[in-house]
Amino acid sequence: MKYVIIGNSAAAVGCVEGIRSVDRTGTVTVISDEPYPVYSRPLISYLLCGKTDEEHMKYRPDDFYRKNGVK
Repeated sequence: MKYVIIGNSAAAVGCVEGIRSVDRTGTVTVISDEPYPVYSRPLISYLLCGKTDEEHMKYRPDDFYRKNGVK
């Protein structure tokens, strides 16, 4: 099976995890213009105020998509 996910968000992470729970071999592609790993957009204001850092904004490790075979 082939899967296409539009956007690099918390929902994308949920989709990848859900797909991989039932299909370990299907092709998963995430389409996004974000050059960063999936992160919490609501925390952007906290980052700008210095109340958090980039590492604490991440939903999953940097290699999450690679380890799950996402293109």
